[in-house]
Amino acid sequence: MLLALLFDSASANDRVNIVVQEPQFTFSAGQPLILDREAKLGEHEIDLSLRLRPLLEASNYSKAYEEITAFGGKPSAARHLLAAQLLSINGDYDAAIRSYQAAIKQMPHLTRAHAGIGTLYLLMQRYEPARQSLSKAVSLGVNDAETFAQLGYLNHKLSNPWSAITAYQQALMLEPDNAQSQQGLLAVLIASGQVSSASALISEMLKKDPASVALWQQRANLALQTQNAERALSSLETSIRLGDDNPQNRLAAALLHMRQENFDRASQLLKRNIDDSEIDPASLYPLVIWMIRQNAIDHANSLINAIRGSVLTVPRRQQSLISEMQGRLATAKNDSTRAVAFLSKAIDLDPANGDALVELARLHLSRAEFAQASLMFERAEMIGGHVKSAMLGRAQVAIETRDYAEALRLVRKVQGQFPGSYELDGYIQSLTSLYSAQKSSL
Repeated sequence: MLLALLFDSASANDRVNIVVQEPQFTFSAGQPLILDREAKLGEHEIDLSLRLRPLLEASNYSKAYEEITAFGGKPSAARHLLAAQLLSINGDYDAAIRSYQAAIKQMPHLTRAHAGIGTLYLLMQRYEPARQSLSKAVSLGVNDAETFAQLGYLNHKLSNPWSAITAYQQALMLEPDNAQSQQGLLAVLIASGQVSSASALISEMLKKDPASVALWQQRANLALQTQNAERALSSLETSIRLGDDNPQNRLAAALLHMRQENFDRASQLLKRNIDDSEIDPASLYPLVIWMIRQNAIDHANSLINAIRGSVLTVPRRQQSLISEMQGRLATAKNDSTRAVAFLSKAIDLDPANGDALVELARLHLSRAEFAQASLMFERAEMIGGHVKSAMLGRAQVAIETRDYAEALRLVRKVQGQFPGSYELDGYIQSLTSLYSAQKSSL
């Protein structure tokens, strides 16, 4: 009878994570510097108006601001507004906000001032007051794509996805081809779990910009969410072909190829990460083990050789994993002598390598070296995460040596320590029968 010894969990079904380039949003603090539109300079500021026009037309903003501050008399709302805009251009946002507020005090419905304050708060990452100011501007009649895009961005930041979607859609009604608003809407749709709408938007965006790496990454990510592995993989491969050099995405593509048993391409992608020092032995280990179990021996061998050549000085724990991989590969090649040597080296390098201990114990068991097998299982049992498999391994040694009483004791102990191990019920019944038969024959 052979007990079901538990294998470690390495597999190509590990979670696939795709890194998506974050969309870059650019907002400007500047507004059109136009006199006499919404707020007009006062009659006592006519002379100032004549001085400012040529300076503004020449973009001589520093001189224009000097003229404003040097001009006497009570400033009008228009003068405060223009000063705020010039201060914004110069990056003095706090002073600009004070000037906008002074303009609003004189003209409470001055939309450009409310919008200007909102934009400055956004740039200062003060999102709640930014949203309040921009919402006020909209309520007073502002109806431009930039303001709605900013409100979409702010509502997304403030975790109000439905308001964000509405704002971005309004912005796109005014400027349908605005890539920044499209990216913003896409980000909100994805964040709020509206996968089908996000996928449809990506398809439209890719028609206009088929070389966008970020869009192909998003397409792959959405495909994974709908468990469409083929679509995810084709999108990732397109992203990589277009210049996606993110090692995490190469790893994701490799995992997806491994699920389809396309080990050639998976190995190419993993070797690229090895060559770029973007994967260490610990991260490569479960992939190599899975390849060995899928009988992709040559590919596993090439990856082991590649990682050995790329890491000249690594911690002993990492060296241990490399030796363990070599040992498992030798086992798969039915070379038990080399397998024992490599696995023993792995344990010497890291005595806490429970996987290597269990693997070496199983190897000794297959060679009928029961004392060595029992010793390795006992050592593995002292290491967290390996207790169950090690105890079952000791039980298997007892079965092979016809010590059914000990085997029965160990299996029952496993059930006691690991509630829910119902798969062992049948083994207990069989062992009970064997033990009873053994006793009766004495």
